[in-house]
Amino acid sequence: MLKELLSVVSKDPAAAHILMLDARAGGREARLAHERLMQMGVETLEGWLQAEIGEGWRLAVTGRAVMEGAVGVITNRAFRGEAAQIADLYDDLMAWIVSYAVQDEPRRIGPDDWRRLGARFVQPARPAPDPSSPPRLPRGRSALAPQTVAGEQRERILVAMTRLARTMIYQEMSVAEIVKQAGVTREAFYQHFRNKEDAFLAAQSTGLESSTAVAAAKFFVGDNWPERIWDGLEALLTFTATQPDLIYLDVIESPAVGSAALRRSFDNLMAYTLFIEDGYRQCRRGERLPRLCSEAIAASVLGMMRSMVYEDRTERMAEILPQAAYVVLAPFIGPTAAIDFVEAKAAAIDETPPG
Repeated sequence: MLKELLSVVSKDPAAAHILMLDARAGGREARLAHERLMQMGVETLEGWLQAEIGEGWRLAVTGRAVMEGAVGVITNRAFRGEAAQIADLYDDLMAWIVSYAVQDEPRRIGPDDWRRLGARFVQPARPAPDPSSPPRLPRGRSALAPQTVAGEQRERILVAMTRLARTMIYQEMSVAEIVKQAGVTREAFYQHFRNKEDAFLAAQSTGLESSTAVAAAKFFVGDNWPERIWDGLEALLTFTATQPDLIYLDVIESPAVGSAALRRSFDNLMAYTLFIEDGYRQCRRGERLPRLCSEAIAASVLGMMRSMVYEDRTERMAEILPQAAYVVLAPFIGPTAAIDFVEAKAAAIDETPPG
């Protein structure tokens, strides 16, 4: 199945661009059709993953994780104009997939099992922010310093852009709608941004920089690499759960904006591969893996996050924490050790007294 997909994409780069990128930029109906196609692939993979691959070996990973990782790599290459070379990635992608193989392991954690395990990590929902437009800043002379007024105006515009992204597709957005939502004048908007794309890119950058900083702050203080991966992921998923507008703007609306927004998303994806680098030094198992594993893993985790957004379950983003940590860790420390690690985390949650 994977070999055929890579071959088709390599032979017809234009079709790859349409399937992987343009379909996600075509409005809600096109996105839903793209997601239904992805779900069909996930279900096909689930059937394949439950079968033996030889001598009692099975692949201990979900169809969603594999599909998102493989498609993410292909999409990244299609965007960068490297679709013709995608067929050459088969061996490295298969090495990543096979890194989840276990032998004579009676337990296979499926999608429903992961969801139940992840539910333990979901925090109570916080009250949703008031979606109404903020009051306008006072006209005329103000006691506030000009730079303070300008900073607040810019912040209001960015907040307005992220809110609108969840209720109005990018093509239908206008500067008039943005300034109305922000409670600022058109003159103030054009003092900060050239057009709505400029404002979108600024809002996207704010979200990406904030989420990366939150994850990095936790990742770099852990005792060992698995713990640091867990802490970084937990921080990232908790942050996105409290910022549903920001993640929607990036993972759902950015394809509709154009190449600049997509490039920022893909560059951010590659930045997260840096957190995975220590995995290759964990043991000899990791040393043998191709570096493409980092990209596939990062794409897999991002794809799981995108799926939660599509399902309108962003506020429960921490639900994917155990599976995301497993997907990152298993290729390097082994699937059995990785599942033991995440189950120990779940047990610790159960033992923690409330409050």
